[in-house]
Amino acid sequence: MANGVSFVERIDDELVYKGMKRAELLRQLELPRNSISNWLERGNIPAGDICLKIAEFLDVSVEYLITGKSGGITKEEHWLLSQWQHLTDDQKNNIRLLLNGWESARNQDEKNSSSQA
Repeated sequence: MANGVSFVERIDDELVYKGMKRAELLRQLELPRNSISNWLERGNIPAGDICLKIAEFLDVSVEYLITGKSGGITKEEHWLLSQWQHLTDDQKNNIRLLLNGWESARNQDEKNSSSQA
């Protein structure tokens, strides 16, 4: 598969995830209407400055758009981190408490499993 096709597929995935259309992306970034079609037809990716604008608009890394990799984290992990940024301090503390409780329970389960073996 050509790099440009994968690039456009990742843009489309992010647009669907955000409930947006290609036209909105192109309008917001002031790109020609046929930009995405051209990248698909030619099987290429746009210049670096355009990639950066798209990545910033979609709140993903340029690396992810081009390679499908995002600093070693999955798409779900990226989503969780983006959600974390919008939480209040109280909400973050509640999540920390919940995670700490789960970690304690998991550690206890592992301890019980190893003592039964």
